[in-house]
Amino acid sequence: MQTRQKLSSGVVRPKKLKNLVFYRNVDMFLSLVKTLKEQKSNFKVAHSKYTTSIVLPDGSKMNFILRRYRDRVFISNKMILKDLKAHPKFEEIKNSNYSTKNFAVKNAINNCAYSEVINLDISSAYATTLFAQTLITESTYKMLQSLEKHERLPSMGMLAKRSLIFDYKDGECVDTSLELGENRQVFFFLIQKVEECIQKCRDISEDYYLFHWVDGIFIRNDIPVPMLQKIETMLSSYGYRYKYEKVLNFELTRKKEILSIKMNKNGEDKVYTFNDDNLQTNFETLVGCLEELEQNQTENRLPEGVPATPVLERPRIDGTIDIAEWVELSEMGAFDGAGEVESYF
Repeated sequence: MQTRQKLSSGVVRPKKLKNLVFYRNVDMFLSLVKTLKEQKSNFKVAHSKYTTSIVLPDGSKMNFILRRYRDRVFISNKMILKDLKAHPKFEEIKNSNYSTKNFAVKNAINNCAYSEVINLDISSAYATTLFAQTLITESTYKMLQSLEKHERLPSMGMLAKRSLIFDYKDGECVDTSLELGENRQVFFFLIQKVEECIQKCRDISEDYYLFHWVDGIFIRNDIPVPMLQKIETMLSSYGYRYKYEKVLNFELTRKKEILSIKMNKNGEDKVYTFNDDNLQTNFETLVGCLEELEQNQTENRLPEGVPATPVLERPRIDGTIDIAEWVELSEMGAFDGAGEVESYF
């Protein structure tokens, strides 16, 4: 799959193909891979959220993309990287580890429905966090703000690039590997900062809190005005601009640890389905309390013949706390990996 270039000396040498770009088409992609395998070719396939590429030994690429972005998106990404590298805390942030958890729900929430709820949504959350944390300059921030909403996230999400690599030799896949962008933790730092602010807003809203998703918090609409004003103040303290979104026909249903939330937001029907990790947290807290109780009993040197409270057995409680469902779910493995959110890049 090479063209040839004739030199003045008459020698012909291979000429590297320039990258070819197609919209992602599964049938076309699989057909090309099949042809390369039948020809017993050496090549690699790199798959990420936005792009799947076939890479040939001479470096030529066939890129299958989901969407074609304007040059401004890639320019913005380069501006972000330039500013980051000039920041004194860049290396520290880059080499740290941050949580990617960016949603939660009210503890012990059960089936409920509201005709209308309040949704406070942070505008340009990640771009504003970069600027508020002085990680980018004002000119870069303005460049990000000039992008369309569907362009802004990819320009920053490139920091968290993750590709699955398939290595083919003589038409056979001989190795797979995961290629991670070296600046992934910077993007996770942004996620954690937004989550930190939203969690504080959750604490302020107390029992009126319903759930939050990434950069939006959903609250019962009978929340007292002074409490709502405190939430606004908290958002402003992080440098965030925010807006109120109209949410109607809010309905939450539970099936054990799985929650499904339906709503109409700004005229568009939306559905969120996820694990309620409060069950796992509550169970771990309970076990921790029992372990502490056992340790205290041991340290207090119980009289000979009096056993300590068993940690993983059902304790004899006066009925005020029913942990039967938690224990049952734990034994079923319901908490394994519940609630974790991976990067989308």
